[in-house]
Order: sequence, then C-alpha cells, then structure tokens
Amino acid sequence: MMSLAAQRFDGDLTVVVAVNDDRPDSLAVAELLAPVLRGVGVECTVVHTAPGRAAALSAADRFLPRAPRLYLDQDAALSTHAVADLAAVLQPGTGVHFAAPAVRFAACRSAVSRAYFQAWSRLPYVQLSPVACGAYAVSAAGRGRWGDLPAIHSDDKWVRWHFAPHERRVVGTSTYEVLPPDGIEDLVRARLRYRRGNRELRALAQVPAHADDDRRYQHLVRRMVMRPAAWSPALVMVAVHAAVAVLDHQPRRGPA
Repeated sequence: MMSLAAQRFDGDLTVVVAVNDDRPDSLAVAELLAPVLRGVGVECTVVHTAPGRAAALSAADRFLPRAPRLYLDQDAALSTHAVADLAAVLQPGTGVHFAAPAVRFAACRSAVSRAYFQAWSRLPYVQLSPVACGAYAVSAAGRGRWGDLPAIHSDDKWVRWHFAPHERRVVGTSTYEVLPPDGIEDLVRARLRYRRGNRELRALAQVPAHADDDRRYQHLVRRMVMRPAAWSPALVMVAVHAAVAVLDHQPRRGPA
C-alpha cells in the first residue's frame, strides 16, 4: 500500500486503512503509513475492524466519499498512474463499472510457480476480463449494486459477478504487482483456498447474475494441442489443478 504515496493523481484521494486482525505489528504498519500519505496530501483514516475481509471492506466503505473506489490488498504495489487511469475509465458515461490494472507477479524462485503463472496469464479470461489478485476498482454507480459484503473470502470475484462482461475493463496502461505463491506447497495451498472460496460463493442464497463458468479453461487444452511451446507450462497447470482436486476431497485437518 505504500505505492499509494507515489501516485500521480490530480484529484482528491481518500484512503482508509482497515486493520482486521489483532496483531500489534499490523496496526503499527498502518499507523506508520497514515502520516506518509497525509504528507503528500492524501486524506487517510485508520480503522480497526472485526476479523475477516468482508468486515474490513464494509467498515472502510463507510468512510469513503461517493466516487470511484479502489480496493487494495496490503501487499499489492500499484504503478504510479494506476489511480488516475482507474478513475478516468470509471467516470460516468464510459459504461465501465469494474476495472483493474494489469496484474504482474513478482519474481518466483520456484520453476513450478513460474510455469504455472505463465500458463495462467495466457488464459483469455485473465487477459480480457479483470481478474483481481489484490486490486480492483468500481465506479460510484457500480458500488450501489450491493450493500454490505457477505462473509466470504473471495470478495473480488463476488463483486466482479455484479457486472456484465462489457462493464469490466483491464486497464492495460497501469499495473499492480503482487507476491505469488512460490513453490509447489504454497501454490497448492493457494489453489485449495481458491477452490473452496468458489464453493463458498456458489453456496450463497443469491449468486450475482454474471458468475463465471468453467469453459474458460477449454482454451488451455486447445493451446496444449496447437502450440508445443506451451505444453510444459500448461501441463504444470493441469497437474497442479489435478492435485488440488484430489486434496480437496480429503478430510480437512486444519486451515489450508
């Protein structure tokens, strides 16, 4: 979140840092960040919330003005014009209500992780529809499509499902960088959380109108057949997903 202090943005910028755990170091980091942001003219409020992503995001929302808003994980680093680019594309009249910068992954030491994300980043739904891994933004009108978030882990996907594909945009002029799971164990744990998060979403009493389907992975199979150079990364991705599918049906021994 320190990348917010380096943003090149001409408008008013309000930041709410929501601390949703009881770790003293989390609150200390937030309290260090606030004066840095205020020093560059950003209005910043630190709030301590109940545990959980939904509680944190809903609490932060109450402090924000009616304007395009960005939801940013603490470890996501924005390029310097990301806020300005997102604000521009989410203005009234554009028809866009959900947007994200292009995602970049920090360097991995693990060859398995590098291969996996090489295949993942080439999927059409990743390239064409904003897939949020730590940053997404909605227009002022778009935020009116839901009240408080339900108590779920995959808030980014749940929010995205409120918008039709033509209302979403990947803002390719800006990026955000995140730390990917590095190594087979971290990657499998992350995919298990993702899979269980999807199941949690579909168990909701009311699923938003524009839910994804699983046909987006068919392109990966076609790529394996038609482009031999893509076989190795694609096979890694298939192997990881197969391992996750097996593990997901085993009894859980603790948090993943």
